[in-house]
Amino acid sequence: MHLSWSKWEEDPNRTLPTVVMAPLACGGSGDVLLSSTFITMPASPYFPSDADDDGEHLLDDRDDDLRTQLDKTIDRIGMGSYQWTLLCLCGFGWMADNMWLQAVAIVLPRVQQHYSVPDNYIGVVSSAMFAGMMLGAIGWGTCSDLVGRSAAFNATLFFTALFGVLAAFSYSYTSLCILLFFLGTAVGGSMPTDGTLILEHMPQQKLHLVTGLSLFFSLGSVLAAIFGLVLVPPNSCAPSATTPCNPAENNGWKHLLAALGVLTLAMFIARIVFFRLHESPRYLVHAGRPAEALEALQLIARFNGAPALAGELGLADVDDTAKALPPQDDEDEVPYQTIGSGGGGAASRKEVHPTHWVHRGLARVRMVLVPEWRRTSMLVWGAWCGMALAYTMFNVFLPKLLEYSGTKSISEELVDVLVYTLGGCPGALVGARLIRTPLGRRWSLAGSTLLTAAFCVLFVWSQSAELSWAVRVSAIGVGLTSTTMWAILYGWTPEIFATKVRGTACGIASALSRIGGMTAPILGGILLVFSRAAPVYTSMFTFVFAAGCVLMLSEDEGEGGRSRTVRRPGVGH
Repeated sequence: MHLSWSKWEEDPNRTLPTVVMAPLACGGSGDVLLSSTFITMPASPYFPSDADDDGEHLLDDRDDDLRTQLDKTIDRIGMGSYQWTLLCLCGFGWMADNMWLQAVAIVLPRVQQHYSVPDNYIGVVSSAMFAGMMLGAIGWGTCSDLVGRSAAFNATLFFTALFGVLAAFSYSYTSLCILLFFLGTAVGGSMPTDGTLILEHMPQQKLHLVTGLSLFFSLGSVLAAIFGLVLVPPNSCAPSATTPCNPAENNGWKHLLAALGVLTLAMFIARIVFFRLHESPRYLVHAGRPAEALEALQLIARFNGAPALAGELGLADVDDTAKALPPQDDEDEVPYQTIGSGGGGAASRKEVHPTHWVHRGLARVRMVLVPEWRRTSMLVWGAWCGMALAYTMFNVFLPKLLEYSGTKSISEELVDVLVYTLGGCPGALVGARLIRTPLGRRWSLAGSTLLTAAFCVLFVWSQSAELSWAVRVSAIGVGLTSTTMWAILYGWTPEIFATKVRGTACGIASALSRIGGMTAPILGGILLVFSRAAPVYTSMFTFVFAAGCVLMLSEDEGEGGRSRTVRRPGVGH
């Protein structure tokens, strides 16, 4: 996967707090993890309650203030109208991401009817989209580094709308899978590129507001469920029909895809018509265009109603060279934060041979697998992969599982899906609260994961007993506990690892979660052939496995790896 904020990995000694672009959102995305890319900044806890909220003037008085001049300039401009508007427009990308993922889950049973797809192949439609998302996160992240943030910011929504509408006109199951793959490439690029853009415009003390994007992410799944409830039932074959479904009478799922495509197009138009986006000043500086970066900062300051500040800014205010930490007294052991940092500060990309970055990336992977980190890394990665596989297997097949009872209409089933998405919305708040209780991060994460497994079992039992109220309660339970689980996991993971290896460790975790998420729909479809409860029980056991990985971690590993050290290669052996 592509870590779009690569400059922070080059200069790891910054004082910006860790911000994880996590969709702390409603259950019902199809796969929360598959739509996300970690964008991390070093050194402070993610959860706002843990972060130091001192003002910029206090930072300026500190001897250990390692912000660059550009950091300070962005802090001086502050959180104004430009940043608030951009935050909302970036939210459209997050909303579209979850909206389309939920839409695929909603249309899956109707697609199966329409094209007479057997159970063991129906999961391919979801896996195709997830595969596209994985490619899109890499491709659009690279695009944003090569041609700028603004191009990717607008293009991802445009192509999402385009392929979403085209998917509504698919003429076969194969063509639908292909179009959803391309839709996934666009959707998969939205969150990392939008997250990068907003982070590069935010002042340090307001970075926690970026987690507000999770509200848009939550709204996405709810919108998809509402649109589905309105458009799908009147234009679909009955799920228990004894006669073959006439495709001409089963176009509700196509109407849903077309409507969401038009809605996404409206979001794209709002971005380009009602707001003038300036290229990221930080990107321009690192692209060797400091004069353009200065102009962008001046325009942003004027937009925020600070023309005097705009007039004061000069080229010196866009310097983005970080200070180096002082050398360590102990030659044998150094903190992770200083490994790879030269005594004279960060080197420019222009002064280093391209192969240097390849070797440096491989060196970071080796750092994550040194004895000090190996066990922790394996447990974290196991938790990520397990949670992604388990959650996706339940979520993708939820509408289909609700159909198996045979006693509900499509409208009633989609009401259950809507309740499920709404039920998960408070999960982020619950997670943020739980980690401040005596349970701490480890037990809160393990507990929410085990509760998710328990609600999965309750869901199966409720269906077997044909207890509609219990099915709905269990679905709400899965939605709430799973989003609580994601909230804690996204917040705790970057705190576990030291700054120097954080991006690498989190990137591998996210990549493994994508693999788990892509595998889940295909595996779930195969399991459906044997038993309709098999995918849910598999999810339950996988959640238990993930919880076991979490419990094998220690609570003090949530301190950002600050106390960990690593020996220099060849020293002390």
